[in-house]
Amino acid sequence: MKLPKLTIKTSQEGFLFRSLLLVLTFSYLFQLKFLKFEWMPATRFVFLLCTLIIGIKLLYFFKKEIEKNIIFYFFQFSVFLYVIFQAIILPTDFGMLSKIIVFLVFTLYIAAAASFFFRDVRHFLKVIMICCCIQSVMIFISFIFPAYRDWLSTVMVEGSNIPLTDPFRVPGFSTGSGASLALTISAGVFASMALYWRSTMLRRKILYLFVSLIMSASCILVGKLGLFLSFFYIFIFFIISSSNFKHTLFIVFIFLISLFTLYLGSEVDWEAIAYPLERSFSIFLKGEDATAGALAKMPIPALEIKTIIGTGLAAKANGLNASGSDIGYVQTYYGFGLIVSILFYATLFIYLVKNIIRLPNSTNKLLCAVFFIPLFIIELKEPFITKIIYPLILFTLIFLSKKEINNESLRRTNKDL
Repeated sequence: MKLPKLTIKTSQEGFLFRSLLLVLTFSYLFQLKFLKFEWMPATRFVFLLCTLIIGIKLLYFFKKEIEKNIIFYFFQFSVFLYVIFQAIILPTDFGMLSKIIVFLVFTLYIAAAASFFFRDVRHFLKVIMICCCIQSVMIFISFIFPAYRDWLSTVMVEGSNIPLTDPFRVPGFSTGSGASLALTISAGVFASMALYWRSTMLRRKILYLFVSLIMSASCILVGKLGLFLSFFYIFIFFIISSSNFKHTLFIVFIFLISLFTLYLGSEVDWEAIAYPLERSFSIFLKGEDATAGALAKMPIPALEIKTIIGTGLAAKANGLNASGSDIGYVQTYYGFGLIVSILFYATLFIYLVKNIIRLPNSTNKLLCAVFFIPLFIIELKEPFITKIIYPLILFTLIFLSKKEINNESLRRTNKDL
């Protein structure tokens, strides 16, 4: 009689752990920050929780990780020390110091911690997909119901330059709308399409594709960067799956028929979504894109002693970018200085390429490579490398891929014994 009770208790603990992991992952991905707990944002809470639970394990993890990638960690730590030196001797706003801390602690460190809590790459992809799917539903809700946006503005800290009550670029359940939110949603599309590619069951493939397209559609109401990245992921995974092209075509056909049926049975207020549609597809409708045009016109600070050694500045007193540009590379160049910014990006690029190439699992290697491709391209839009989410997911994929290799080697060793 005691054995069934023990089994039930274990099952409940498993459910509670999975639920807590989902909540914490959602909170961290969308960097939730409530007005009543402004002193404890989700990013800080998760950092403290991970340190308390597995701090010793993380020290051991980084001991081995640094030994294998000594050049990368040496130069990244050197950048950190240099920015501290800037903060001491220059009249800075500590903005660049914050960026390098965010990258080293809230991105790299938390990615390592995540590799301890997720079983494998598939598990991680499923949780990312579920989190982003929930957020997509919240985006549609916040677009349809103005009262929800008003309520959200009373409980959530406004974390972007787009008001939480904005009717066109809606926040879902996050601190604000815009490119960062759309980018995170696109990561959910990547996760869903990766599961689509890895699945062999037709029913699951249809589900993953449906979820991917729903998330992609939600990006129309948030930011075009996420929409274009979502299309990229859907397209690239269709190509990868092209060995079964008829199968894929059948799934797309069934989905389009379902959408058409839903459309016939509902009334759509096209005027309400005219603006977000025009904004998202302006490059096709008008032959030009306002964001791309604005970025092209933004100034690049002249190369001089000030920009060679760096200013340490991220923003002006009025909150605008100190460099005068939204482009991530330009902001880093102006803040870190030319030489240090080159070291920062070059060593990161080399580290990622080297570690992805060395992954023996061809499936995980391809997944990491697909997700890696846009990273240094989207930095032309904003400094996303120091905004946690995209590099966090990439590092976690790499660390989990290595974990799978180690677990497989351990199983073989135990089998031989």
